[in-house]
Amino acid sequence: MRDSWEALPEELRHEFLARRTVSTGWDLYRAQGVDGVGWEPLRPLIVVEQSYRHLEAVAARLLHLGVQACRRRASTVGELYAVLRFPRDLPLMDPDRPLVATELTRYARPDFLIEQGRPQLLELNTSNRLAGTRQSSQLAECYARLCPGSGLSPPPSAVTARFAALARTPPTDHSQGITRRALIPSYWASDHHHTIRHHTPGRSTLGAVRRAGLEPVVADLADLRLDPAARLLAGDVPIDVVLLEWGGHRIRYDRGALAALRAADRTATLGLFPRTESYLISSKAVLAWIHADAAAGLLTAPDEDLVHTHVPWTACLGLTTDPTTQPDLLRTAATRRTRLIAKPVFGRAGTGMLFGSRISDANWLPTLIRAARRSPLVLQRRVDPDLVAMPYRDQNSGRQVVARVPFVLSPFTIDGAAASIWVRHLAPDAPNRDVVIDTRLGAHPNTVLLAP
Repeated sequence: MRDSWEALPEELRHEFLARRTVSTGWDLYRAQGVDGVGWEPLRPLIVVEQSYRHLEAVAARLLHLGVQACRRRASTVGELYAVLRFPRDLPLMDPDRPLVATELTRYARPDFLIEQGRPQLLELNTSNRLAGTRQSSQLAECYARLCPGSGLSPPPSAVTARFAALARTPPTDHSQGITRRALIPSYWASDHHHTIRHHTPGRSTLGAVRRAGLEPVVADLADLRLDPAARLLAGDVPIDVVLLEWGGHRIRYDRGALAALRAADRTATLGLFPRTESYLISSKAVLAWIHADAAAGLLTAPDEDLVHTHVPWTACLGLTTDPTTQPDLLRTAATRRTRLIAKPVFGRAGTGMLFGSRISDANWLPTLIRAARRSPLVLQRRVDPDLVAMPYRDQNSGRQVVARVPFVLSPFTIDGAAASIWVRHLAPDAPNRDVVIDTRLGAHPNTVLLAP
């Protein structure tokens, strides 16, 4: 898995950059950087289609192995929630529901760093709300239009794939022989300190739902209710499937709608896409369990090789016991300090991450123990990422530079098939080792075009 930009004909590369530089309409990149500098990449990554399909197979299989690892430790969603010490409520979770891989991995965006050409899985990212779905698709389509005769093409659209998956949600007994209705709810939700209204979807979203063969219904979450047969109603319209997009947000002012959704789900009169329980598979503890299962000989030889090749060594600290009762793991942490990173099992944007290379020998273990007592950690082998030469332009001054930067590659995996790839680069003037590459921390979004 490498960026194949330099393998393109020189004339095509010059033409591509020239057209990109003078073209307009790149508001998808619009972001204000630090010190008044707003860098934007001037080209996508170029990935050979065979490598893209390999990444698709790797991601899909690792997601399946993740659910298998969970099933070795829990038989129901509620048991998994407890053993993972999930820190938030999942109001639509059915605690008695069995763990089914095809349900829990329908919508995912695994994050990979590339090390010596090999994808290294950092997180599985299974959630209702995944960043980059629309932006990665739209950027790829914009880039493909720059040089339409180049042979470069966008990956399948994650937007299209997501609504096709929504349409594949198993039908209820009530929806046989009629066009099924898909609810796209508006709602109030809070994320940390703010409560905001998530607005009605636009025409492009409604059009995508219709092209998937569904009739879109837009209604406020607080206006939902049940009929006597426990069917969900939006106004007087019965609903067959609901698109869930609130992810880690906390719903506010639902006026009983969440209870109505739960009841309709339990009586199988409603389909949910994706299921909120899928968020549990995002726990980094699942990667540790995959490695533990490989070490215990519980995987087939091909799966064991897949794990050792594509998942950096990962182990849990403080998940099921006080961290001081894990002396073997602490000894390993002490001897490998500069090669390890510690991460909360649930977290985002690098919150709570500890780089062993930044902490002294004397402080490393005490720091780990204190952190693991507050919230369980995983210790993970530090990946040394490959760098790519990326041209940038400052949106404010027009200044252009070329910098070698690391990147995170995140293919959307929807019902086992890959779609758009969400890419994040560091800014050209940022440190490129032992840092978190996240758009909330100043990283810059990008996408991928496929080469034959």
